[in-house]
Amino acid sequence: MNAPILRFVVIASIAASGSSVALPAQSPPSGVVLDVAARVREDVAILASEGLEGRLTGTPGADSAANFIARRFWELGLQAVFRTTECNANGECRPSYFQGFRGLDYVTTNVGAIVPGTDSSLRSEFVAVTAHYDHLGRMKNRRIDDAPPNTIHPGADDNASGTAAVLELARRFSEHPLKRPVILLAFGAEELGLVGSNTFVENPPFDLREISVVLNLDMVGRLRKDHLEIFGAQRKLKGILESANSDPPFSLAMQSSSSGRSDDFPFSSHGVRALHFTTGEHKDYHLSTDTVDRVNVAGLVRVIDYVERVARLVDR
Repeated sequence: MNAPILRFVVIASIAASGSSVALPAQSPPSGVVLDVAARVREDVAILASEGLEGRLTGTPGADSAANFIARRFWELGLQAVFRTTECNANGECRPSYFQGFRGLDYVTTNVGAIVPGTDSSLRSEFVAVTAHYDHLGRMKNRRIDDAPPNTIHPGADDNASGTAAVLELARRFSEHPLKRPVILLAFGAEELGLVGSNTFVENPPFDLREISVVLNLDMVGRLRKDHLEIFGAQRKLKGILESANSDPPFSLAMQSSSSGRSDDFPFSSHGVRALHFTTGEHKDYHLSTDTVDRVNVAGLVRVIDYVERVARLVDR
């Protein structure tokens, strides 16, 4: 999709590219250290909070979600992926965590950061960890959705869960880097037809061939009976996926091709190896009942642990 590109600037306060709304408290009181499960649940709860009103593309809630993600990258000291159009006389342009783009009736953004690798000889071989942060807002789009008009659809599993996973993996890779650089991407406008990820692959900040593999997390918060689905598991990756499956193992359902329904698809369509991890659909899919209390936080942490193991095996 040939969406026009805008460039959003990150200033000291990580100011919003447009209007935004107040977020709940984003860090524990001084001296309090959250365990992994509590930290991940808090991020899901922030993204699925009433204040963000379901993160519909082009709304203040989606803007606030994008800025929350960018601020987290900034707090971790991560490098920005994109560049603004503000350049000096030497042609050097300011870095930005935002890749803004415009649709017919909205303006939104992708958010991206890089954790440098430890091996300079591999600096052009990226491992990409991705998720979409947008959802449906107050929009009803299924005939079986019997929620009253204007009801918030919080999207706790779809896809606050995947976004929280990216944020947790950003923290882990910043503390214990891979040999290869890791690019962390949160896409906008996925619910409108994978618009954000299509925008990225059609306007990449570097050659797409520099991405070794994409690890995409979409709806990873409803683990049931240890069942984990992985799309795009081609032969060369199956061994890694199986080797990483331990302590305790998942019941893996691996498909060799993309489902075509998540942000791995634009990458695989451009010849980039891409995996999509998901705990699968459920009765609350795209309904107002996709709430934080229904997220299996322990299962989500297990998925995060697994994806980290996959990334470190890919990096060998």
